[in-house]
Amino acid sequence: MSLLGLRGLMKPVPSSSLIAMKQKKKPVTSAKQPMRGWNRCQYKLTIEYDGEYFFGFQRQTRKRTVQAELEKALKRLFRQKLKIASASGRTDAGVHAAKQVVGLKVDSRIPPHKMLLGLNTYLPEDIAVIQLEKAPAGFHARFWAKRKTYQYRVWNNRIRSPLRRRKTFHYPFDVNLALIQQAARYLLGRHDFKSFQSGESRAHTVRTLCALAIRRKGSEIIFTVTGDGFLQHMVRNLVGALLMVGRGRITPDELKKILRGRDRRHLGPTVPAHALTLVRVWYPELFEKK
Repeated sequence: MSLLGLRGLMKPVPSSSLIAMKQKKKPVTSAKQPMRGWNRCQYKLTIEYDGEYFFGFQRQTRKRTVQAELEKALKRLFRQKLKIASASGRTDAGVHAAKQVVGLKVDSRIPPHKMLLGLNTYLPEDIAVIQLEKAPAGFHARFWAKRKTYQYRVWNNRIRSPLRRRKTFHYPFDVNLALIQQAARYLLGRHDFKSFQSGESRAHTVRTLCALAIRRKGSEIIFTVTGDGFLQHMVRNLVGALLMVGRGRITPDELKKILRGRDRRHLGPTVPAHALTLVRVWYPELFEKK
């Protein structure tokens, strides 16, 4: 057959057929959209840490912080860069926490109990997530908190205790516990605590102390303070002032005047951070199971 004949037998293929012949592309999943089976959830994490080798909770440039270590563990577990959504508060350098609370938002198919184990695998030995649970939409660890409880421990003995030195403040002077407890009653309730604030002055310095318990256990004096919020170094300044009362340096009535005077200069030095622990953050009944 001639070349002209072959050309006559070759019919043009419709453009629609050409499109059909093309290989079908796989659907592209947008990186911004969660994959099937993944749920956008909010979580409440309760964290315990030894603050000795941390420069506080909040992330800081070139410094080891609790937030930075936690976000490193989150990145390794979920294989993406994540930041905590909220925190109940910022503990200072050297301060410990028994139950610090943070909020987390993440798309994940990992069930909470496995998430808890996974995070603890990647965290250093001085931090642990002790509880992880789903939280309602809009949960904010700081704004939802109703109260916080701190505990400060004093080793009140002439002889120091090497075994307790990392978690207690050695105070070798004689103190009158009854005077301390009397003075503490003046601090309860809603007051302007500007006199007990360190660092930069805040415009709003009114806080409510819900409870202030002082008890002796052997050579230890344990201060347990609960309030709706605290200024910078406020708990440590309260403890320092009460120890001055117990030692006889100032009277309970003088402490009352210092509170009303709103002047930090009338108080003594701030007691060290290493004896302070955040022991609990209180939330609405939704979370109060125990």
